[in-house]
Amino acid sequence: MEAVGLVTEYNPFHNGHAYHVTQAKAVTGADTVVAVMSGNYVQRGVPAVFDKWRRTELALAGGVDIVFELPFAFAVQPAHIFARGAVQLLADAGVSSIVFGAEHAELDFLALAQQARERLAADDHFSADYSQTYATAFNDVLAEVVGFRLTNPNDMLGFAYATAVIELGLADQIRLQPIQRIKAGYHDTTLSDDHIASATALRELINQEAPAAEFADYVSQPAAELLAQGTQTADWSETWYDALRYKVLTTPIDELETIYQLTDGLAYRLKETIERDITADYETFMTTFKSKRYTQARLQRTLLYTVLNITDAEMQTAMQQPYLRMLGATPVGRRYLKQQRESFTLPLIHKVEKDDLTGILMLDYRAGRLYQQFSRTRQDKASPLDTGRIPVFIERG
Repeated sequence: MEAVGLVTEYNPFHNGHAYHVTQAKAVTGADTVVAVMSGNYVQRGVPAVFDKWRRTELALAGGVDIVFELPFAFAVQPAHIFARGAVQLLADAGVSSIVFGAEHAELDFLALAQQARERLAADDHFSADYSQTYATAFNDVLAEVVGFRLTNPNDMLGFAYATAVIELGLADQIRLQPIQRIKAGYHDTTLSDDHIASATALRELINQEAPAAEFADYVSQPAAELLAQGTQTADWSETWYDALRYKVLTTPIDELETIYQLTDGLAYRLKETIERDITADYETFMTTFKSKRYTQARLQRTLLYTVLNITDAEMQTAMQQPYLRMLGATPVGRRYLKQQRESFTLPLIHKVEKDDLTGILMLDYRAGRLYQQFSRTRQDKASPLDTGRIPVFIERG
C-alpha cells in the first residue's frame, strides 16, 4: 500500500479539504491518505472550534484514512517548526509524498528552499531589524537571494515543508507535490463561491450562530449540523483572557521569563500592559501589547504558552520527543498501519496510559485539560479529551 501525507488543521473540515484529499490521491496514485492534524489548538495560538476527536470524525468521513495528532510542541509554533514536526511524523508514518495546497503551485518549492538555504546560510541581517516583523524581514532577504517574495500563507508553508524535507535529509525519500488552491482564499471572510468557502469564512458563520442550512453548500451534512451548534470553546476575548490576566498578575517577573518565548523584554511588556489597566478588554489589551516586531499570531502563541505555564525547558524537551498518536482510522487506514507497524521508529500511541500523562504527552494533556475546562457545555467538560480515549474508527472504505 502506498500512502500520501497531508498536513492539516481542519478547523473545520470543509469541501475545499475534501477536494484536497481527492486530488492528493489522484496526483500520486496513493491508496491511503495519512493526515497529521493539529490537536485542540491551531498554529496561530487559539483553540480549535471543535476538539480533535470531532474534527477527526469529520476528516475520516471526508476521505482521510488515518489521522495522527501533531503534538502541541509543533502545532502551536511558527511555520518552520510546525512544518518540521509534521514532515517528521509523516516520514516516520511511511508516506512517499506530501501534497499541499499553494497559491503558486507551479513553483518548485524544493529547489527554491535549497537555493535559499545555500545563499542565506551566512546571512543573518534579517534578524537585526526590529522595526518590522521577522516574517517580513525574512521575505526581504529571500527576495534578494532568490528573486521571489513569498507572501501567501500556503506558499509560505510549502516553502517550510520543503526546507524541513531538506534539513531532515528526506529529499530522496519524500516527493513534495503542490496543488493549486482554488476559489476561496485562505483569509477570505465572505462566502463568494457556491461550493467552497475558506475555514475563516466558516468560522465567521459559526460565531454568528448560523443555522445548518447556511453551511450545507460548503461542508458535509454531519459537519453542517455540528457547525450550527456553535464553537465548542470560548475564544480569547472571553474566559481565556481572564485566565491570562490572573496568571500575569499573580506571577513574579522572573517566573514569567521562564515561559517559552516570553523573552527579549516581552515578559516585562506583558506584565506592564496588563497592570496598567486591569479592566481593559482583550481587544484593547492586544492593541497596546502588540508591536511592529512581532506578528499577532506570534503574540497569541506566546499568550497561550503563558496561560498553560509552559516553560522553555518543557518545550525544548517536548520537541525532542515526537510521537505518532493515532486519533482515528478507516479500515483502509488500519490495513496500512498493520503493514507499516514494524517500520515505525517513533512511539506509536493508540490508547493513553497513565505514565504518558506525566511523560511524553505531558504538554498535550495539560493543553487538553485547559481546552476542556473552557468548553461551553457541561457535557464537554465531563468528557475526557485524552484519558481513556481510543482512536475513532469508522467503516468507510
